Amino acid sequence: MVLDTIRNRRTIREFTDAPIPNTTLEQALEAATWAPNHRNAEPWRFIVLSKDGEMREKIAKIVHNWTYENAKNPNEESRVASANDTQREILDAPAFIYVYSVQGRNEGATKENYAATACAVQNLMLAAHSMGIGVGWSTGRPCLAPIDTTIGAEPDWDIVGALYIGYPSETRDRRSEAKRIPVNDVTIWS
Repeated sequence: MVLDTIRNRRTIREFTDAPIPNTTLEQALEAATWAPNHRNAEPWRFIVLSKDGEMREKIAKIVHNWTYENAKNPNEESRVASANDTQREILDAPAFIYVYSVQGRNEGATKENYAATACAVQNLMLAAHSMGIGVGWSTGRPCLAPIDTTIGAEPDWDIVGALYIGYPSETRDRRSEAKRIPVNDVTIWS
């Protein structure tokens, strides 16, 4: 049931080494494209960086260097460790996808496109979860580093996130760990 998938999906960033077949990624990407979108703009763009591919290695190095240069911790050892960990996480993920949103003809349409693309990411994550695949959605270092034109993103695309995708390395039931504020605490009924 969809409600169970929504409640049980979790952000996953630790994976087994098992590869994700391209046909499986295509299924998750197709689910993403069924997200609601205003005026059928279909504003999402996906850039898949192949495991062990030259482009993924190049991007991992750019993100490594950016992380090192922009680390807030002045301790050299911590800066190196942070940069190395970030690079390794990008290289080790069985699948890695950048997600962008195309800008609209005005500010309102651009916001709608971004929202639709965020919905597309949620669709992708739910579809992946239903196939036993975990996804970690990052808007941090991999998205802050200057990678856009290197990977083929157009200058007027807005980055929505980087997705780490793979079969989860742990199988423990994390449902009991998840908590949400009661719906009536965040809802105004009038």
